[in-house]
Amino acid sequence: MKILPRIRDKRLLAWLRPLLGVGILVWVFSKIPMEEFRAVLYDSLSHWPWWVLALAMTFLGLLAAAIRWHGLLAAQGVTLSPARVFRIFFIGQFFNSFLPGSCGGDVARAYYVFKETTLKRTEAVSTVLVDRGIGLLTIVVFCCLMIAGRVPTFLAYPWAKAAGLMMVVLLVGALIGAFLFFRRHVFETGAFYQRIETTTRLGPVIRKVYNAFYVYRHQPRALIRAALFSLGNLIGLTMACYAFGQSLSLDVSIVDYFTLFPIITVLSAIPLTPGALGVREGLFAELFAVAGARSAQAVPLSLMVYGGGLFWSLFGGFIFLSYSSSYGTSWRQEWKRLQEEHQRTLGGTANRS
Repeated sequence: MKILPRIRDKRLLAWLRPLLGVGILVWVFSKIPMEEFRAVLYDSLSHWPWWVLALAMTFLGLLAAAIRWHGLLAAQGVTLSPARVFRIFFIGQFFNSFLPGSCGGDVARAYYVFKETTLKRTEAVSTVLVDRGIGLLTIVVFCCLMIAGRVPTFLAYPWAKAAGLMMVVLLVGALIGAFLFFRRHVFETGAFYQRIETTTRLGPVIRKVYNAFYVYRHQPRALIRAALFSLGNLIGLTMACYAFGQSLSLDVSIVDYFTLFPIITVLSAIPLTPGALGVREGLFAELFAVAGARSAQAVPLSLMVYGGGLFWSLFGGFIFLSYSSSYGTSWRQEWKRLQEEHQRTLGGTANRS
């Protein structure tokens, strides 16, 4: 009988997150002069070459992330060709946009890289988490450096001040966590972790995942390379945002784009609503106000940036269709399997070894 309240709680949470996103979106649009909003969008149609450039920069940013992941796989001794990693990465982009929840793309990547490998499967799956972690950490470090050069500006705006403080907290937390877990092998020196390994069913799996993470401690070149491609990813996506802004005649300096957009990227990754619905638009409206942008310009910019990512997610969808048929299964069967895998992950019951 106790399981019923848990099921109800999960269903309630599944409804609350989209409702929260819609509520934030309604609040954001209630502050926008709709006539100006429509005029800004209509005027952007005449600047469509900037859209083409933005889509190209979005692709280059995503390509840098795919190359980063390929390097992390190679560091684990997982031999997948760049073409196969490219396909799996963009399939992940597709599911990131169209599978409910905040980690659908990561689940899809983990599922397919597990499927594609016969040896070192745990190591291969762990690279998905490492890839996400290095990407976010690199952006957080970049954000803090940009904030450090503009402290008075951030202190003058409440939203910017709060966002900047959160970046600093995230950076400090990440550095402390990395120091505690990777200054020495915790499963070899810590009695607590050794008990977990020997007394729990998931202990050996956790040990294998930790071992996969710990490998990078002795591969600084792989980490530096991953950080550099993370910067490439950030530059590509920020330049896409800049190009979309140019199509909207947004009078914001490129330095402001490189200051504000990375912060929005990190905060949008917090799974408050599905796909950062509403959160992303609210952050664009409030943070780009620091650079003098009106909400009727900042919110369309947010939607365009999202649309650019969605465009390449659909490209990943076409790859998914051909990828499924190459294994002799229909895309419906693969979709169902991914949904089941996603639900197991959300329920905390996934157990791969």
